[in-house]
Amino acid sequence: MPKKTAYKEKLDYNNAYNRSHYRSFSFRFNKQSESEIIEWLESKESTKQYILNLIKEDLKKNK
Repeated sequence: MPKKTAYKEKLDYNNAYNRSHYRSFSFRFNKQSESEIIEWLESKESTKQYILNLIKEDLKKNK
């Protein structure tokens, strides 16, 4: 078996770390029927932060 390169070792480490410390979510939007939502999200400086803030506000309301 060939020896792993430093790059491959680092990549394996990062992948293992991400699998154990993060959870990923993905959304798809239809370019025709949901174009307004796409434009709105694209206008935000940080889509992730915008969505996190919406969720946090919703959590506060529902406690």
